[in-house]
Amino acid sequence: MFDAVQETVDRLASSLRRSVVLEDSDFVLLASSAHFDDIDPARLHTLTARRPSAALDTELRSRRIHTWLEPSVLEPMPSLGNEYPRLATALRSRYEVLGFLWVTLREPLTASEADLVSEAADTLRALLINVSQSIDAVNAEIESEMLGLLTPDAPSRRHSASELVDLGMFTRSRRFVALCLSFEADWAAWGGPPPRELISRSLLRAITTPMIDAYSFVPTTPEALILIGFRNEPDQGALESIVASIIRETDDADVQEPLNAVVGVGASVAELADTWESYEQALVAVRVARSHGTRTASWGADQIAVSIATLLTDEPLNHLLPEPLRRLASAPDETIQLLEAYVAHGARMTDMAEQLGVHRATVHYRLRRVAASIGIDIEDAAARFVVEAWLRQRWLRP
Repeated sequence: MFDAVQETVDRLASSLRRSVVLEDSDFVLLASSAHFDDIDPARLHTLTARRPSAALDTELRSRRIHTWLEPSVLEPMPSLGNEYPRLATALRSRYEVLGFLWVTLREPLTASEADLVSEAADTLRALLINVSQSIDAVNAEIESEMLGLLTPDAPSRRHSASELVDLGMFTRSRRFVALCLSFEADWAAWGGPPPRELISRSLLRAITTPMIDAYSFVPTTPEALILIGFRNEPDQGALESIVASIIRETDDADVQEPLNAVVGVGASVAELADTWESYEQALVAVRVARSHGTRTASWGADQIAVSIATLLTDEPLNHLLPEPLRRLASAPDETIQLLEAYVAHGARMTDMAEQLGVHRATVHYRLRRVAASIGIDIEDAAARFVVEAWLRQRWLRP
C-alpha cells in the first residue's frame, strides 16, 4: 500500500518539478519526493526527525490547518525554517483528517499544475482511507481483546492476554498499569471528534517516556481504559508525569465543550491477564478524585482515600437506613454543611467557629440542636463515626 503512496508522491513531484511531501494528521512524515533545489531548514528537519520542529508544529496547530477545507498556501516563516511558500491540502475521510499533502512553491502553480495536485490528492486520499480501514480493523481486534481482559472468567482473560501478545502488543512488558480516563462531557450530544480520535491524539502526545514498552486503550465513554506496559516497575514520579501530560493534552484538545478529564491510576501488576485488578482500582481512584475535586488520584499514592472509597462502595438501600440517617438524608443544606465542618475539623469547635465565622458557643449550640433534631448523641464516638461514614459515602456517590 505504501509503495503506491510513495509512487504517487514521486509522480506528482516529477510532473511539477517541485518537492512534494505527505504527512499524517500529526505531521509525521509518510512519504517524500526528490528535491528540486527547494529544500529549506524546515523540510530538512522533517526528513531527519520525521516530523516538524516543536515550534513549527505548534504554529501549524495554532493556524488550525486541520479545519482547512480547500488547498491553501502557507506563506514563508523564515524564523521557523520555512523559506518557501507551501501549498497545503488536507486529505479527509468522511470522519477525520487523514494527512496533509505539501507542495513547495518557489513559483505559483499554473491551472494545469493545480489540476495535477488535485488528482494526486484524490488518489492519496483513497489510499490513506484504505490504510485507515486496515488499521481500524486491527484496532477493533485489539480493543476486543482489551475488553476481554476485564471479563470475570479467568481462562477468557488469559486467552485475551495471549491474543494481544500475538498481535504485537506488550511483547516486552513486565509490569502493567491500568488508567481510567473519565470525562464529564455529554457524549450522547457530543459534537466534537470521535472519542477514539480525541483519546488517540492526546495519548500520542502525552506518552513519550522510553520506559514504556507499549500502551493501548478502549475508548468506552465516559470512562476509557488505558493500559500501559512497562519494562520495569514504574516509579510514582513517572506515572504522575504521564497522568499530568494526559490531562494537559485533553485540556488542550481542539473541542468546543470542556472535557474536564479525570484520571485514576491503578497499581501495577505482573501479569497481563491480571490487569482487570488494576483497572478496578483505577475506577475507585476516579471516584476519589471527583469526591475531592481534583483531576487525578492513585491507588498507590492515596491509600487512605481509596481505603475509605473501597469500604463505602455501596449506597445503602433506604429501608436499611435507621431513622437518624433517614432524617440526615433529608436534612437542609446548612445542617449538612455544619456536620461536614464538624467531621473535617475532627470535632474541634474553635476551628469550626473560625471556618463558619461565628462564636465557639454558637457552634456548640447549633450542633446540639442538629443532633437533637436527627436523634443522635454527637458526643458519642460511635455516633460520630456513623455520621462521618454517611457523609463520606455521600461525597463518593456519582
